[in-house]
Formats: sequence, C-alpha cells, structure tokens
Amino acid sequence: MKQLQQYVDLREVLQLLVRRFGLLQKDGAQCCGVSVVQSHIIYELFKRPNISLNELSEVLNIDTSTLSRQVQQLVVAGLLSRFPDPKDRRYVVLSLTEKGKRQYEQIAETMETYIQDIFQYVPADKSAQIIESLELLSDAMRQSPHCCKPPL
Repeated sequence: MKQLQQYVDLREVLQLLVRRFGLLQKDGAQCCGVSVVQSHIIYELFKRPNISLNELSEVLNIDTSTLSRQVQQLVVAGLLSRFPDPKDRRYVVLSLTEKGKRQYEQIAETMETYIQDIFQYVPADKSAQIIESLELLSDAMRQSPHCCKPPL
C-alpha cells in the first residue's frame, strides 16, 4: 500500500506542477500575444530552425492537422515563414521570421524571470537536484510506451 501511495502522491505533485506551470505559460504567452501551443512552436523553431511540419509534430506530440492550424496563424501574424523543403518540395519547412525571433526573446525573458523567482524559494544546494530529478522523470516518460504519445 505504501508504494501505491507514493504513486498517488507523485500524480498529485505532477498535476499541481502542470496546473501551476500551465497557468504561468498561459499568462506568459498571452501577454506576448500568442497561445500556449504557439509559444511551444516558437520555442522549438528557435531551437530547430528549418524543421518540417511532420518533424515538429513529432517533437511537440501534436497531430499534424492541429499543428498546421496553429502554424498558419503564426504565419499570418508574421512570426513564421513556411517554404518548400529543398530536399522534397512536397513538404514544407518552417522557421522563425525576425519578428518571430523577437517574440521568442520576449517569451523567453518572461519564463526566465518566473523560473528565477521560483528558484529563490529553493535552497541553493537543492537546485541541481531538482533539475536532475525532473530530467530523470522526463526521460522515463519519454521511454514509457504508455505516456506522452500524440493521439492517432
């Protein structure tokens, strides 16, 4: 029973983290004029310029039709450019425009400020432990066949 309670406790902590961080992302992204999903798209395109829609879909675990609608809104807003893949013109490649890069910087600054604020309440000798633990959990989630797969 103790082990079961440990999993229940972990689920509770994860749900609280998602809610708290999700609210931040919504507020942080909305203040910058984009949705939470769009802020994730911008973040990934900053890290991986010139990525295909299909590759981005895999990275974000979002189905391509949903992602395509979000990308279209960002293209219309002038934050992304979409052009034919030079290797295969049937596909498109996405990248941030200069305006999109400025948007990324604005969102990144908002998130960094928030994370620094959070970590001021964490003992200095525990910061690395928290990051390591979250990385371990994230990697375990990635490896699990029952977790984090986009809907078919």
